[in-house]
Amino acid sequence: MIERVWRGLLLALLVLWAPPALAHLTPNSEIRLNFAPGAVTADVIVPQAEFAYATGLATDNRPASLERAKARVLADMAVTSPDGKAWGVRVDRLAFEQIAGPPDLHMALTLTPPEGADDRALRWTWRVVTAQVPSHFALLVVDADLAGGVKGEQELVGALTGERPSLLVNRGQASAAGLLANAFALGAHHIAEGYDHLLFLLALLLPAPLLTAGGRWQGQRSGRATVKALAWIVTAFTIGHSATLILGAFFHLTLPAQPVEAGIAFSVLVSAMHAARPLFPGREPLVAGLFGLVHGMAFATLVSNFGLGAGTRALAILGFNLGIEAVQLGVVLVATPLLIALARWRHGAAVRIVLAGLTGLAALVWLVERLGLS
Repeated sequence: MIERVWRGLLLALLVLWAPPALAHLTPNSEIRLNFAPGAVTADVIVPQAEFAYATGLATDNRPASLERAKARVLADMAVTSPDGKAWGVRVDRLAFEQIAGPPDLHMALTLTPPEGADDRALRWTWRVVTAQVPSHFALLVVDADLAGGVKGEQELVGALTGERPSLLVNRGQASAAGLLANAFALGAHHIAEGYDHLLFLLALLLPAPLLTAGGRWQGQRSGRATVKALAWIVTAFTIGHSATLILGAFFHLTLPAQPVEAGIAFSVLVSAMHAARPLFPGREPLVAGLFGLVHGMAFATLVSNFGLGAGTRALAILGFNLGIEAVQLGVVLVATPLLIALARWRHGAAVRIVLAGLTGLAALVWLVERLGLS
């Protein structure tokens, strides 16, 4: 009896502590759900040692071992609609690997509701490890819900245990307006925290009020000419990243994350060098558009789970892109008078060189890190 009480208290503490613990440093399992119109994706983490103990299976990455692990997990879990109809479960990825803490079994699943069923309500049944190890449990968490308003903070559904192997997840009704608003917020949040994206744009805008002569930034544009130059640069960047964002979302155009992130760091470095000394004067919109294609590939990874239907996906992408543009526009509106004032200040050239140097240094650090050279 005392042991059961202590176990209950421990479980309650771990459940309360769950949201910041999702880097997975604890020996419990975790199931993170991402709701999108028409489908749900799930990231599943099972501690490797517990899985080996409970199943007696090999936990290496040989194809035969992975197939047996996959079969065992699928046999010990079920996803159904509230009335008992089975959802489709597709395993997109499975591997034994170490990311944080001890090694785990990582699985990526795509879940599709049966025809006519609500895509926002499901019952998750889980007996992986918990059926053999009574003290083990799996935290079921909603990691993202574009239409329902989960924006970067997990919502805990509960803990799946040997005594309670099933939990109902019902996200309620979602409206088109809610989907658009939440996608807008996601886009704005992403670009506001995307320092590399903003630094690229700001470094490219830094010399916009200036003219070139003798391979240097010398002379000043008029206020109207400066605003026009800024507008062309921002518009070209928008067209560039919107193009690859749409291609990634609708046509599954993807690139590995490392070269994309390295390409973004390189774009910041190039724009910083240009801010210090003109490399491509007059062609800033072209450069902004070309590098915008690279930045859009990074945005595309966020919209890959925007749903299966073309209509809902288009609406979500519209909201996401509007959120990005709103933040960009706000940055440009604030930066424009400052850039013009800087160009007219007698110490403006020195300040511009310092800003360009600091931006270039940050870009070099990012580039080394993203190329795995550090």
